[in-house]
Amino acid sequence: MRLPSLSYGLRALNTSLPRTAISRTTTRPFSQLINRLPSSSTQLQKPQRPAITYHALRFNSSSSSSTGQSPLTDRQTDAQSDAQHEEQNRLRREQEPAYQITFTCKPCGERSSHRMSKHGYHKGTVLIRCPSCHNRHVIADHLNIFFDKKTTLEDIMEKQGDKVTRGYLEGDMEFWDDGVAFKRDGQKEKSGDGQS
Repeated sequence: MRLPSLSYGLRALNTSLPRTAISRTTTRPFSQLINRLPSSSTQLQKPQRPAITYHALRFNSSSSSSTGQSPLTDRQTDAQSDAQHEEQNRLRREQEPAYQITFTCKPCGERSSHRMSKHGYHKGTVLIRCPSCHNRHVIADHLNIFFDKKTTLEDIMEKQGDKVTRGYLEGDMEFWDDGVAFKRDGQKEKSGDGQS
């Protein structure tokens, strides 16, 4: 349905205004739309945010500076309770299933033995620190912290082109690279008949 009075009124307005005031094109370039600033009455007010200042101070860090800052907890250290907790942790670690690994650090050539929990090796991330050069070596990463997929020592060595031999002694899984297995106290147990 057409409204004749509306179209007639627009035509009359069109002829009464000078040609420079009326644009014949119905579209405008995008740059004209961007550059046109809205009037102050229609402009929305942005909420004012307070300026954020950054202080380059490290709070509760392990830095050696003694600034007198408060500790992370309000727990008071007590030598007796600390010794008791340490004893409980030692007993727990002795009872939980664990692996003992002996390896040679490639950067410094130091050979050392370390103990790691089976749960950590199969479900978590295990790092071993070399006692000589203090480098950290990734042994297992199931939490995808260092690698993009779940990784164990076997996967890491296979990627480097090395081979790990796996064997079982008295029900415990053993890994060795030269075919020789050792008892926990360092005595030679047996050699060469492990599985690959």
